[in-house]
Amino acid sequence: MHKITSIRIAGTDIGQYTILYASDSHPAEINAAKELQRYIYNSTGVLLSMSEDGTPGRENAPEICIGGTNRNEPETFDGQEEAFHIYYKAPRLYIAGGGARGTLYGVYAFLETYLGWRWFAPDTEKCVLSGTVEIPADCNLYCRPALEYRDVYWFSAFDTPWAVKMKLNASGDHRKLGPEYGGGIGYGGPRFVHTFSDFMPLSEYFQEHPEYYSLRGGARCGEYLYTQLCLTNPDVLRIITEKILAYMEVHPDTRIISVSQDDSYVGDSYCHCAECEKIHREEGSPMGSLLRFVNAIAETVKIRYPHLSIDTLAYQHTFEPPLHTVPRDNVIIRLCTWNPILSQKHIERRNIREALTRWKAVCNRIYIWDYTTNFSDYLATFPNFANLQPNVRLFADNHVKGIFAQGNYQSVSGEFGELRAYLLARLLWEPEMEPDAYYGHMDAFLEGYYGKGWRYIRNYIDYVQGIVSGSSVSNRGTPTEILPPERFDLKLAKSWWDQAEAMADSPQDRAHIGKSRLQLLHWELFRDGHTDEKDEKAQAFYALLKKHGITHLNEGAAVPVPSCGAEQ
Repeated sequence: MHKITSIRIAGTDIGQYTILYASDSHPAEINAAKELQRYIYNSTGVLLSMSEDGTPGRENAPEICIGGTNRNEPETFDGQEEAFHIYYKAPRLYIAGGGARGTLYGVYAFLETYLGWRWFAPDTEKCVLSGTVEIPADCNLYCRPALEYRDVYWFSAFDTPWAVKMKLNASGDHRKLGPEYGGGIGYGGPRFVHTFSDFMPLSEYFQEHPEYYSLRGGARCGEYLYTQLCLTNPDVLRIITEKILAYMEVHPDTRIISVSQDDSYVGDSYCHCAECEKIHREEGSPMGSLLRFVNAIAETVKIRYPHLSIDTLAYQHTFEPPLHTVPRDNVIIRLCTWNPILSQKHIERRNIREALTRWKAVCNRIYIWDYTTNFSDYLATFPNFANLQPNVRLFADNHVKGIFAQGNYQSVSGEFGELRAYLLARLLWEPEMEPDAYYGHMDAFLEGYYGKGWRYIRNYIDYVQGIVSGSSVSNRGTPTEILPPERFDLKLAKSWWDQAEAMADSPQDRAHIGKSRLQLLHWELFRDGHTDEKDEKAQAFYALLKKHGITHLNEGAAVPVPSCGAEQ
């Protein structure tokens, strides 16, 4: 049975409308028209016909015009390809975007705003309206994104159709946004981060040219994760610049390439040679040598490829901006925030705010690399929900242009991964969202994803959030460090999950609850010392994880293969 019995646009029944698109429509606009047709059918059982705008005999008929048809009045959208406009002008409803992707976003916004569709997770979409839906003649919705780059790096967010509905626009190995989705913003080059070792592998260069790498402790270091490049060596600059230009010859439409330091186990992996250290003293930060190096590449590539931007990290030893050198206009600074659960008064949060302020003063394209999970334990309850909204708001208030929210990217979540992905996607589209709206979206998700007992799960979230309130919790903490046994009432927590499970009235709701409550069992096993891989209870737990499709315990460890007995 369809929840919506009828839809009327400006008083005219939806069945009288035809979906119209231009004869030369982009694949994403055709996809938008098909999606509109599909969801109207799923809402009401009414299948609208579709037609190209060159079809004769429809001049005064009710139509829903998708994209730039010959019925539309010209709109510039200020060059914003992701902007869209939904409005009615008799006898037509118009959904048009600044580009094809904007038109597709406009259709999903129409379905959400006027027909009540919600896409909570790749396996959970629901229409929250019922009865008769009236779309007034004065409907008028214009949207443009505040952020040019939006990526939620959680496993569930890699589902391309879901990500597009949630207006995530990052395209790469994790999520392919093809023409039917209007494309996306992708990083070219070897990969999207930590590219020094990709451009100049130690195995290829170090033996003959150790001078290309960091001087540390009086010697050139050739050990990965303990070294970087010598950024004052002219050969290093020449080699990387030539490799970028060669890549652009083959991929001329690339918009961003990352030239960024490698990850490191030590804080001083940068080069300490006399030339590099001279710059570091002048600039007050090792970012000085990196930014001069990146600027030099950006200056060269701009001559031939003015649309290309060079992205680099402000991370670890390069977190602080240099005193004198400023990024060129085709350089993106991606600032890494590191700790996701900080009290508002914590010194590290103050450091992030101050660094943002300093970078904002010299750079007009700041991206954020935000951390939204516990990398040491994906299954541990991680109460960072009170931080997500104010953190994104902080970034928006400081004119950040893009956000990459890194989470558990390796596996299905046994905690609240799907909820975080949903809320983060909402925030990246609307970074100035107020707390009431944010928690409204949380409640809507909980009800849609877990079913009738959702309030008990909200009780659990509020409870664990209260335990960490006012403190600062590491994103490398153990379950009992985050929720100390003396403060965490396991019996109370279990009762909430039990009640939620008892109220579930569908197999899907029960499966979602069973998967997410694994965090509780994990906490109990950890507290009781069942951490050895050969432990019988640990083996049974691993079998349960496998049943739910969970493959990773943390960033560096897959779920051990259970013994045959545990599988049974």
